[in-house]
Amino acid sequence: MVSIGQEVEVVVLEIDEDRRRFSLGLKQCVPNPWDEFSAHHKIGDKLGGTIKSITDFGVFIGLDGGIDGLIHLSDLSWDKTGEEAVRDYQKGQDVEAVILAIDPERERISLGIKQLTNNGFASYCDIYPKGSIVNGTVTIVEEKHAMVDLAEDVQGILKANELAQDKVMDARDVVRSGDSVEVKVIGVDNKNRLINLSIRAKEEQDQKEAMSELKQSSAPNATFGDLFKEKMDNGSEE
Repeated sequence: MVSIGQEVEVVVLEIDEDRRRFSLGLKQCVPNPWDEFSAHHKIGDKLGGTIKSITDFGVFIGLDGGIDGLIHLSDLSWDKTGEEAVRDYQKGQDVEAVILAIDPERERISLGIKQLTNNGFASYCDIYPKGSIVNGTVTIVEEKHAMVDLAEDVQGILKANELAQDKVMDARDVVRSGDSVEVKVIGVDNKNRLINLSIRAKEEQDQKEAMSELKQSSAPNATFGDLFKEKMDNGSEE
């Protein structure tokens, strides 16, 4: 930065009269690059940079003003774990990222690559929350569960005990790859990006709705036997 005999402009930071010393600062004579970055950029802006280093917790990107921004491992990909996604990058590679946070005081800029694309999983969960009835296609069937494609990059898991109201020992006895299924969303596994599904819960809901409709169309004091008989009689007439 400097050499003996060079003339420099500095700022007086502290005066120690007892020790007859001045504390001086060189960097204070030029604009703070972190403040400069904050003044010209905002959260959500897209920018490009070159990877300067890759660590166990993230990727550092060189930015204007000689400062670095950090892409944490969790902000590299929606579909891969950070440890898997970081293998797709190397030092010297040019990348594009989104600004997630700017903290000039702590000299930190947080960036994200996965935010450049839509999170299909989160969007699907917003549209179809727990309790929703959805349709999907079975892709993989194993003894204990079946995997179901619900939308692009969105998968659900249908465990064997959720395939029918009766006990199912082997999912392969009930569904096959390629089958279309109508299921109920019973939970969301955000960590593994899977939606928990159930045919059993969907059938139970259908039965409750059918009974409710039957009660509304029947006498107020009708018993279950009466309702069942009425349903059977209606079925015979149809």
